[in-house]
Amino acid sequence: MLVKRSVLATAAALASLTGALAATQAQAAPVSPQAVSPTVTPAPEKVFHTTDGLSSCPKGRFCTETWDPVKKSWKIHVFWQCGTYALSNWEGVGAYINNQDGAYAKVLNKDKKLVWPEIPPNNKKGWGNWSDAWFIRPC
Repeated sequence: MLVKRSVLATAAALASLTGALAATQAQAAPVSPQAVSPTVTPAPEKVFHTTDGLSSCPKGRFCTETWDPVKKSWKIHVFWQCGTYALSNWEGVGAYINNQDGAYAKVLNKDKKLVWPEIPPNNKKGWGNWSDAWFIRPC
């Protein structure tokens, strides 16, 4: 009889602990993935960070701004050569300036279709959501 009570007491204690564990797991905050810096392949002409964001772009260049969660600052990419550049970990809203001589820049999705209309070479700052952008063709 004593063994039976001991087994029942142990079973009740386990059931109580299991319920408490399940409740604790349900209340726990989800674990977020580790932050990753945005990158470009092949590397553009120039890359730097600033807390002020994109304010200008050198003559003959296409410039972009995207948030870098690792450095907690804006990451600026300056493109000079034509070609297709692959983007990785570009998320959220950022900016661009096309200061090229007559070339329209293109931001493309994974199927290499336009994400936004082509960007005219007007040396004006524009904004867009980089989350659907997979490639850039400066010219």
